[in-house]
Amino acid sequence: MLHDILTGQTKGIALLAMAFTLFVYFLPSVLAFARARRQFLAILILNMLASPAQAVAAHFLAPGLLTFDPQNLSSVGMTVALVSFGPGWLALLIWSLLPGEPDPRWLKARDTKTYDAIAGLPLMLWFVYGALQMRAILVHDGTMIAAGTANLFIWARFFSLLAAACFNLLLIYLLVVRDKPVAKSKGVVPRIFAVLGTFTGVGILQLPVAQLSLPMQILAAVLIGVGSLSSFLVLSRLGKSFSIMPEARKLVTSGPYAHARHPLYAVEMITIIGTALQFAAPWSWVLALLVVTLLWIRSYFEEQVLEATYPEYAAYRAKTARFIPGIF
Repeated sequence: MLHDILTGQTKGIALLAMAFTLFVYFLPSVLAFARARRQFLAILILNMLASPAQAVAAHFLAPGLLTFDPQNLSSVGMTVALVSFGPGWLALLIWSLLPGEPDPRWLKARDTKTYDAIAGLPLMLWFVYGALQMRAILVHDGTMIAAGTANLFIWARFFSLLAAACFNLLLIYLLVVRDKPVAKSKGVVPRIFAVLGTFTGVGILQLPVAQLSLPMQILAAVLIGVGSLSSFLVLSRLGKSFSIMPEARKLVTSGPYAHARHPLYAVEMITIIGTALQFAAPWSWVLALLVVTLLWIRSYFEEQVLEATYPEYAAYRAKTARFIPGIF
């Protein structure tokens, strides 16, 4: 499994499912830290011990419950749910939600650069994996280009994927060096839309590859390349103000942001269109439309935070298009 992940062979949807399961398992610890509970360390330690403890208890009390068919996903799922989300996990979840006075130490810890980097770690790993998935094709195409045997299709695909890989690597760098947020959106809904908007595009990659003509394949490669390269340039201007969640770090109104409030989302839409072309319709276009819709909603939540944080944002918003200058 580890070898498949490191070589980019694991399907993105499977990786997301594993990450989601892991997040839910540690939800009691996440909630305890988010609420600055004094008992955070105790909850975290017990959270790490909950799964093996529940497995041992099930082995002695009801060994039949741990019997499963490796080829049957529902059987495997039931066993994982029993071991991971049993009564011990449920008790920890309830404990983390009980009322209590926050601990000033944890409140202070949430406002550090270290915490911000840790919060961005899952996204860093996701972008690393995205780059790993392109490695095999880049090596293959690069070898053909070096040998002088590449055709126009190979050249177009190589440079479009190279731009996409550079875009992923820049995102990792910005997640590490970005400034601490000075304001965050309130409530869980804006964060849900931010996460969905970031990861929904992976659904397109799970569809069957479309059989395209050479002109259409080149068009798709050019769109992905242009979108990725433009995203790279926009992110270079955004710099340490980069965020995934609706947050305010620093107000940027120069460069591409002098012409559109959300130029990064605009060029990401170009990449999504190119990606959708390469996979089986109509579902690729359904997912592409969903991604674009989520980007629009994300921009709305982000503007709420920026307008509440920076008094000058209202004037900037009134004179600047949302995505495309002179159009909308």
